[in-house]
Amino acid sequence: MARLPNPGGDSGTWGTLLNDFLSQVHASDGSLKTDSVGPAQLQDNAVTASAIAPNAITTTELAGNSVDATVIADGSVTGAKIANDTITSTNISTTAGITKTQLSAGVQASLSKADTALQSAPSGGGSYSGFPLRLPGEKTTAVAQELADARAYNSAPATTKTIVLAESWGKPGILKHIWMAAGNTYDKDGFMEQGGVIRIYTDDGSNPAISMTLGDFFCFANHNDVFTTPRIGRTSRGVGGESAAYRYLYMPFQKYLRVEVENNTNANVLFYGQADYSTITSFSDIGNQQRAYSIKGQRVSSQAAQTAMTVCDYDGSGQIESLWVSFSGASGSDHGVLEGNIEIYVDGEAMPSWSSSGAEDAFNGGWYTMPVGGYPAGRSGNSDQSGTNVSMYRFFVDDPIFFNSHLKVVAWAGQPNQAAPSSPTINYAAYVGVWSDTVVTPNYTAVDTTSAAILDDQMNQAAGVINNTNWFQSGDRTQASATGSTFAIPYGSSNPDQDVRIVRKNVSLPTDYWIETRVRITDATHDGQETNLIMLGSTPDPYFGSAIHIQFRRNNQYGWVVQLRDDFDITFYTSVGSGRDLTNTWVRMALKKEGTKVTGYYSLNPSPAQWIPVGTWTPTKTGVEFGVGTWTAGAEFDYLVVRPLQTVTS
Repeated sequence: MARLPNPGGDSGTWGTLLNDFLSQVHASDGSLKTDSVGPAQLQDNAVTASAIAPNAITTTELAGNSVDATVIADGSVTGAKIANDTITSTNISTTAGITKTQLSAGVQASLSKADTALQSAPSGGGSYSGFPLRLPGEKTTAVAQELADARAYNSAPATTKTIVLAESWGKPGILKHIWMAAGNTYDKDGFMEQGGVIRIYTDDGSNPAISMTLGDFFCFANHNDVFTTPRIGRTSRGVGGESAAYRYLYMPFQKYLRVEVENNTNANVLFYGQADYSTITSFSDIGNQQRAYSIKGQRVSSQAAQTAMTVCDYDGSGQIESLWVSFSGASGSDHGVLEGNIEIYVDGEAMPSWSSSGAEDAFNGGWYTMPVGGYPAGRSGNSDQSGTNVSMYRFFVDDPIFFNSHLKVVAWAGQPNQAAPSSPTINYAAYVGVWSDTVVTPNYTAVDTTSAAILDDQMNQAAGVINNTNWFQSGDRTQASATGSTFAIPYGSSNPDQDVRIVRKNVSLPTDYWIETRVRITDATHDGQETNLIMLGSTPDPYFGSAIHIQFRRNNQYGWVVQLRDDFDITFYTSVGSGRDLTNTWVRMALKKEGTKVTGYYSLNPSPAQWIPVGTWTPTKTGVEFGVGTWTAGAEFDYLVVRPLQTVTS
């Protein structure tokens, strides 16, 4: 083992011992050997930046984990000493890496702003911008009924005919907006006044969450003038009887939505309408408040003056969204009704904790006046009817009223001992919009897509004559043929080309079922072509000459409609395609029979796009034959499917 010589000792070997000792770290020329200085020989901060030659330490020497944060002095590695592109994501440790505290104050501040911008929405569904943020999987649907017809009960066939503005099943979502425009609103009994009814179902298909006249839903007084607010308004009331109105909502549903409108007048009405709703991935994304919405209230034609009406008496937790009160009196001196207080009882109170000093005061008015179109409270425009006609609304947006177990709302048609109205009875209506924290138990009927189809005929027979074992065609009609993937019918305008029908045989149908097909009109040169999905055909005649139809019709190159027919009576129709030429465009059509009623649907998109409902009516036909067909049309049909219905209760 090499050692230093001992002073005064090691006689004769002193030089040899010294040379042996020095040779451990020195070369023969006196320089240090390359492996003589290691990490153990270097003290902390012994090697400074000025002592390291440029480019002396390369990435080869820094490979692996040889240099970590514990051996780098604070401030020793500056930006000037880091070559461009030398620090990449692969060079940063996945465990500790570069932490936020190791960055400059300016970079930390920038990252903090980015963190805030990327946060999810605040609780309650708002956003930092003030606009709603998209919920997971959110997709909006809104297809207008255009140039449609709200047909009266007494129009042929004489049955109730209900326009369906929206219907969705199997997915959670939120109804957000409803708009309508129509004719026949000459007076208070017109369609957009008290003669039309809107019903909205969420989850419970038997009991509507909203059921009221259109005038009440849009907060009209008797044939009042226009008014506009951010939430609700009437945008037109023309001298020709036309009217338009809108209302914005927040109406969640777990699995089912249906919006329908019924004409209870004695005249058909030109109708436009639209309901906007979104479907989302999970109902839980809505949160634990405002989970269901309903409008509760009533209209009483003869409410005794200066008496109280109970508008709402509801068990549960939630909050008030809106309040609307309307009244009409025979006399122009019935403004004493405005002395009646609005009272709100919360959680079983004996006396109201929220009470106004008069009706008009509850809606931000005073001395019998309220702002027209005010927001969030005010009144609709002036009425042109005789007597006293007033409509007042209030949205509790910035001053919500919450309740934990019970809500009771009372409206007085005038107040005892204060300015008695001239009329002894008043036509009085009041409604309150309520958000509930408790969801509605689902109970609705929808298409069963999980069970085996009753019929699934893809029309993929070998090209040639259609198999007459399962299909019937009348011999005096133009014959359809199989193409190998579709059934095709050539265009023709002679008598054999009218009412061409292909009847499906050997299928036993249940009482309730869903039937659908996909069709396109292939002839681009002729107007007035019709394609049909047909059901409830007469029997035993296999031709089922009397039936109901949903039709995709080419009026002309740029005018296309979907219409429903009960034999030759048109029950509903709506324009589709927005003026496009839909020649050779595949369209899905469907009919749903549920009890005594039938609803028609269409879609210009392939599955799984939402079905667009058209209308519901009670057909006069009761047969069991079904199939497809045309009227002087060149067309192809792609399939014919029949599915059972199911009742969803959870």
